[in-house]
Amino acid sequence: MWNRFDKERHLLNLYDNPNFEPGTGMMDRNEIVRGVQKYVENLESQGYSHTIIKARAVEYLLQNAAIEVNPIDWFGFNFSGWLTVKKRKELGVTQWPLTFLSEKWLNDLPTTSEFDAAAANIAETGAGLFWCDYDHSVPNWDAVIGLGFQGILDRARYYHNMHKENGTITPAKEEYYQAVEMVYEAILTFMQRFVEVARKHVDEDPKMPIVVECLETIATDTPKTLYQYLTLTYFYHLLQEMVDNIQVRTLGNLDVDGYPYYKADVEAGRMTREHAEELFRYFFEKYTLQGHRFSQPLYFGGMDENGDSAINELSYTMLDAYDKSVIVNPKLFIKVMPNTPDAFLKKALDMIRRGRNCIVFINEELGQKISRKLGRTEEETRRLVGTGCNNFASRGKETVPEHMYVNLAKGVELAFFDGVDPKTGAEIGCKTGDVSNFKTFEDFKKAYIAQTECLIQKAFVISDFYDSHLLDINPAPMYSGTMEDSVKCGRDAYHNGVKYNNTVMFLSCHATAADSLMMVKKYVYDLKQVTIEEMRDALLANWVGYEELQQTLWNDPEKFGNDIDSVDNLTVELLNHFTSIVTSRKNVRGGHFVVNGESIIYSHTWADKCGATPDGRARGELLSKNMSASIGQDRRGITAHIKSVTKIDATNLAYGCPFDYMLHPSAVKGENGLNAMLGLLRTFMKRGGYGYQGNVQDAETLKDAKANPEKYPNLQVRVSGWSWFFTQMEENFQDEFIRRAEMEIGI
Repeated sequence: MWNRFDKERHLLNLYDNPNFEPGTGMMDRNEIVRGVQKYVENLESQGYSHTIIKARAVEYLLQNAAIEVNPIDWFGFNFSGWLTVKKRKELGVTQWPLTFLSEKWLNDLPTTSEFDAAAANIAETGAGLFWCDYDHSVPNWDAVIGLGFQGILDRARYYHNMHKENGTITPAKEEYYQAVEMVYEAILTFMQRFVEVARKHVDEDPKMPIVVECLETIATDTPKTLYQYLTLTYFYHLLQEMVDNIQVRTLGNLDVDGYPYYKADVEAGRMTREHAEELFRYFFEKYTLQGHRFSQPLYFGGMDENGDSAINELSYTMLDAYDKSVIVNPKLFIKVMPNTPDAFLKKALDMIRRGRNCIVFINEELGQKISRKLGRTEEETRRLVGTGCNNFASRGKETVPEHMYVNLAKGVELAFFDGVDPKTGAEIGCKTGDVSNFKTFEDFKKAYIAQTECLIQKAFVISDFYDSHLLDINPAPMYSGTMEDSVKCGRDAYHNGVKYNNTVMFLSCHATAADSLMMVKKYVYDLKQVTIEEMRDALLANWVGYEELQQTLWNDPEKFGNDIDSVDNLTVELLNHFTSIVTSRKNVRGGHFVVNGESIIYSHTWADKCGATPDGRARGELLSKNMSASIGQDRRGITAHIKSVTKIDATNLAYGCPFDYMLHPSAVKGENGLNAMLGLLRTFMKRGGYGYQGNVQDAETLKDAKANPEKYPNLQVRVSGWSWFFTQMEENFQDEFIRRAEMEIGI
């Protein structure tokens, strides 16, 4: 059964090369999509609600999809409808079989004049981005694993009957319970189909008797072994993403929650450490082959009920499995406490310096401070989930839609041009007056703040609209069934059905904004080397004819990322002001707005849409990324960079604010280099940093990889909240990393 992964790895891609069992259902994806579309049209014509239609569509898909059990693969379970990102692009099809439902319901939804006014020209001008986001879900893995599919169904039936007996049932609650029960009944039948197919192949591989036993167990009960625990995790993830049409933004705390199963397996002689390592290689391979563009998260560590680190033997085993596989998907979170073992952190840091860099370290103590600030209980605080790109969330009690990204740098351009985007002529800001009338820096800063506040107010309007229609756009019966609060009250998880109904707003590119304001202050108002009109004209000309001024501004060292109080304090002032506006506002679902400081990949997306900025950046050049300095502006090394970043109160950015570093390989060689990496990480955490991620690369290697990609098939770079293989990236991303590496100056 074992020591086969490397020999058979090339045979494991069942998603692009399925081998569905004859007679189990529709094998062609287009056929099953056409079938469910016709079925939905019939339901709509009969006047069923979106909640019931979604549940019946799930039922149809699970009843009619062809299925597969691959005997050589521990997790060789597949059903028709799933396609990798690459395959979907080739075929030009929608993401999942039921994506058309949410797309249709969103398109059918009439917008308000207020929404239309707020949304007009936002994306086109680089002022921000928005969409209806219900994808950053945190399912209650305690329920999935602790109850199993049958237990989740039984719990929903219990609360359904309780409301009937108490006289508290309403038509909306009745529909909710019918939908949840319909979905989980369909899942149970679906799992029995896999049992039957697996039994047919029980003699085809030595592992198949264990596979059959596993499927028989999780089809009706809770897992009893590590393999069964991982298989149930795999199935739930596959079902929620592909069928419920909601991304699962964490696989859970696999090392901690899986450890009791692993320990019992070892004690019973069912498994060795080496077996567990290989099992995880098979498990991780599924998410590599599924091809999630921004990678599938899971997290390590945390703290136990005594406050001790929860890192255990399985944590090390999982890291070894990941290291040997040379993959970027799934992506790994490591929750760091002061008592997290140095040995474990050094193991992960060593992986990073060897190019296995799809790892982010997140600050558990800071997460706990944030949790208490948000009003969570001590038990909820102790058991925080690592989710998304580098975020914390409440386990099983929270929904976190992320509808709106605001570009903080855009307000600088709008302040110069009285709320008008000069490239498109669109008025997207507010009237703050002719820049010629700004006699002091405070006048200019006041205009910048007003413009940015205008964008934030538009973001509120857009987010509130989407929040108020989440149930109309994509009811979530499968996801909701895992959330005890939801099944208790009989409301969809996204329709005020959980304890914490927060909405995330991104405030991005703060360093470009702060650097630009500092240069206006210094050169226009303090030194008076250039007039405000000349600065405006230089920006409008994209520095053509003003090259000397551009170089002066670009080379000025008073930029964020160098531990210089003047500009760092300005950065803190701006972020404190804008985050206070956002977090003081309630959303329409009974929760609050919370802030994320990431830029994701939008420092690229907005680069050509956002005009030249007074920090010396030209239109088309990247904006600042995440919480880090602008490219090439952190000129005093990583220590000074960390000091600047950690002056920001990260508790105000509750849903993420990662720091990206770039280190040269020569700086981290040997044991001394590894100790230096550990020291930097510990310093960052001690100073209250949120997320810590980055690259150990040199520019010459990256340049050679760009020119000769065949020589570097496994070269990884950390992009934002995930990593990509360098040679598979678009050229503009490659150039970003080469430029960052060229400007790296050491510790």
